[in-house]
Amino acid sequence: MNSRERVCDDAAAVTDAPKTAAPSVPVEPRISYVIARLERAVRAQINERLRPHGLTTLQYTTLSVLGSRGQPLSNAQLARRAYMTPQAMIEVLNALETKGLIRRDPHPNHRRVYPASVTDEGRRVLTICDASVEQMEEEMLAGLDPAQRELFAELLKGCVRALHAGLPSEGGRARSPAARASA
Repeated sequence: MNSRERVCDDAAAVTDAPKTAAPSVPVEPRISYVIARLERAVRAQINERLRPHGLTTLQYTTLSVLGSRGQPLSNAQLARRAYMTPQAMIEVLNALETKGLIRRDPHPNHRRVYPASVTDEGRRVLTICDASVEQMEEEMLAGLDPAQRELFAELLKGCVRALHAGLPSEGGRARSPAARASA
């Protein structure tokens, strides 16, 4: 018997096996699955709340990063923070600039760099959108008391840090992988 016949016989054996009832005990989903479901639900809720203001989640995130930094950031800096390619970030910045929410001025020392900064209109829209997102977060966390909320946030940040996914360490700035390896 060659290997192809054996595979077919093995498959038939599995197919011909008696059918057993599914276990009556519910199977708990993997934590990564639950997190992925939460991420999709959060993104959908944010998109729904931003839609009246003409923003996408990526546009809001970019505007939020610019607003919190308080200084102009280049396309490359923004792309790294958003885990996007610089080419994709250009599209986000073009849309925000067209809406009058950001402006890009030439860098004094680099003729091809045009750092983006938030306009007054961008700050106004960001304030409104921040309030909408905060309301969504309140709804999401309504079943948790303040101590549970704090613990939940710390645990989530710890998970992100463990996967080296972009949050600073608890003591401030994130250490590079090389610095962590030598410690």
